[in-house]
Amino acid sequence: MATTFQRIDTLHTTELAEGVEIQLRSAGPLLRIIAWLLDTFVIIGVLMLVGILALVVQLSSVLGDGGTNIASGVQMLASFFIFWLYPVVFEAGKRGATIGKRATGLRVVNEAGTQIGWGQSMIRNFLRMIEVFLPLLPLVSFFHPRFRRLGDLAAGTYVVYERSLPTIPLSGPPALETVPIPISLSREEQAAILAFRDRSAHWSEARRAELVDHLHPLTGARGNQGVEKVLGMGRWLEERS
Repeated sequence: MATTFQRIDTLHTTELAEGVEIQLRSAGPLLRIIAWLLDTFVIIGVLMLVGILALVVQLSSVLGDGGTNIASGVQMLASFFIFWLYPVVFEAGKRGATIGKRATGLRVVNEAGTQIGWGQSMIRNFLRMIEVFLPLLPLVSFFHPRFRRLGDLAAGTYVVYERSLPTIPLSGPPALETVPIPISLSREEQAAILAFRDRSAHWSEARRAELVDHLHPLTGARGNQGVEKVLGMGRWLEERS
């Protein structure tokens, strides 16, 4: 009796509106907590620096008697903007990550796996205030299959691994026979057939058949029979190279 082994990880396949499939590897709670702690240290460090500068202004006589009030007001405003805008600005930027997330190899993306907008970044970060007053809400991420917290669900965002992780190479289904290609193909078309052969192991049988059906004018077959012919063509191209 054959046993099927399935690798367990956080890799998820998402199909976009254009029919293109992308793979995102969701970040687990441990690294996200570490990133949050690092960002907290960064914010505390900046606030301490602002406090020192405010103290220097208060001790100086340049501003006269109003120096203390001005320094306190500037310190309060700076603290507010640093606390709230630090994650918003960094996550809406090109890197899509705060300093803590960059250090741990994480990135915030939208459902298409690309950079999030300012609105999404503001929603996911401002909802942290609700989580502060309701400490049990962050536990939602532990039970979500992609570890999405309340802010991610509301903003339509994901926290994913930015760094590529080592994967186990899988070969596609073996070709039963070599199938010569009856017409001349461009290099791009030949590369597409070879890519199908190499990547088909990561797709379901239905997905392979769906893609191969588009090559019916070339293969003259559909479904599993068409898959076997495309694999045979890939083997033929490899033998010729």
